[in-house]
Amino acid sequence: MNVLKHMETLFLVAALAVVGTTYASAESYKSQVRADAMVSVGSEKMAVVKVVGKRVAPAVKVA
Repeated sequence: MNVLKHMETLFLVAALAVVGTTYASAESYKSQVRADAMVSVGSEKMAVVKVVGKRVAPAVKVA
């Protein structure tokens, strides 16, 4: 019965938690949109990374 007395309070706490998380995720989304707008890469160019190095000998890998 005690839970029924405080049902309105529990509802308000849950609603405030939802509003808080929605606001936080909206701010995160806005910052991501701003970051995406600053980076512009043409569709005809693609970044290519080439990694060059010597292979490690099997004896060194074990040690």
